[in-house]
Amino acid sequence: MCGVTIYDLLNRLFPTSFIAKVFFVSFVGTHVPLIAVVGYFLAREVPSDHMIATLTLVLIATLVGTAFSFAAMWMLLTPVRMTRNSLSLMEEGKAPPRLPERYRDDLGFLMSRTNSMARALGRRLAAAETAALYDQLTGILNRRGLMESAPHMPDGAVLFIDIDHFKRINDAHGHSVGDSVLKQVADTAASALRHGDILARFGGEEFVAWLPAISAGEASTVAERVRQSIEAEVLVDGAPVTVSLGLAVCDGDRTLDAVFEVADKALYDAKSAGRNRVCFADMLIVAQGAAVTAHPAPT
Repeated sequence: MCGVTIYDLLNRLFPTSFIAKVFFVSFVGTHVPLIAVVGYFLAREVPSDHMIATLTLVLIATLVGTAFSFAAMWMLLTPVRMTRNSLSLMEEGKAPPRLPERYRDDLGFLMSRTNSMARALGRRLAAAETAALYDQLTGILNRRGLMESAPHMPDGAVLFIDIDHFKRINDAHGHSVGDSVLKQVADTAASALRHGDILARFGGEEFVAWLPAISAGEASTVAERVRQSIEAEVLVDGAPVTVSLGLAVCDGDRTLDAVFEVADKALYDAKSAGRNRVCFADMLIVAQGAAVTAHPAPT
């Protein structure tokens, strides 16, 4: 308790610096001999030349000792400053440099535990970031993950994929079968896309793929390949699961959200036209804000 009381008293003088508290205690401690000698001589007769020389010697020795003590303590407190900097970096969400762990005293223990805390925090941040960007059921990106991975001014195509009659699958076979269908559709669609294409689940039974640097004809070929692959490989009780797809190609003059809107409209047209098909949206007049019609994808 005495140590805490002294710390509280010094905290009033130096509220923001532990090092200043240590230096103050050291300063007082190293100057006690000087104060005692000066008090002793002043209590006697008028100081003689010998007394003045002695006081000067003691003063010089005290100042040298103080300077050495301050320099040594500054270096000795380096682990405290390093640990403080590490904690500040962790608070900012940054990875701190690894602190040395070869020491076995109290400060060594503090640095070792700071390293352990930094590693644990890094693992938790990585897990949280993964959870924020990826769909837990299918393992592919979610909407946020796609928006961070795809360019804001796209030059490519957006492909919306929606499972036909998915509610019927859930109602007839249960949600566990529905979850299995979602995983299979995600895996099959990812395999049918090109290397470098990005697939994400937007929620429910809807998926979106970003196809960078692709022509309208090639995008239509990829979309049809996705549709055929899912129909052939994803089955429920022997019956094929089908999907409807909406495709929009952009030359880079519009935002990704704008292309999403057009591709979503093409998906709606594919649903309205009977499902299990690809509808291709012509974006030539999107820049003027006019309605865009969708039509079957060119072969």
